[in-house]
Parts: sequence; structure tokens; C-alpha cells
Amino acid sequence: ALVTETSVLDPEEGIRFRGYSIPECQKMLPKAKGGEEPLPEGIWWLLCTGDIPNEAQTTAIRYFR
Repeated sequence: ALVTETSVLDPEEGIRFRGYSIPECQKMLPKAKGGEEPLPEGIWWLLCTGDIPNEAQTTAIRYFR
């Protein structure tokens, strides 16, 4: 398996981001209203912090300049 600090690629389990599988990320990360997939800001938060963000944290990234 290829291991980095933020992700793992295993031929059996697939890609993991900070320990979460893609289906887990799709389920737990914030989505846009009416959306089905996680917002990129939520994935960015997860990769940077290792934590699942709440909506306020996701919004903060979106408007941070």
C-alpha cells in the first residue's frame, strides 16, 4: 500500500483520506443544499485537519481570502 500523511491507497480497501473511505466521506462530509456529493471545502478541511468539518467550518473556508 502507498502511504502518505493524508491518504492511503490499498488494493483491497481502496483510497482512504485520513482514515475515511470514499463512501464514508460521501456520507459524513457537508454537502451543498440539494447536493449529493461532498463540498470540496469539506474535503480540504478533512485533509488539512484530520477532522470532519461542520457546515460553519466549510463555509469559513469558502469565504476565507
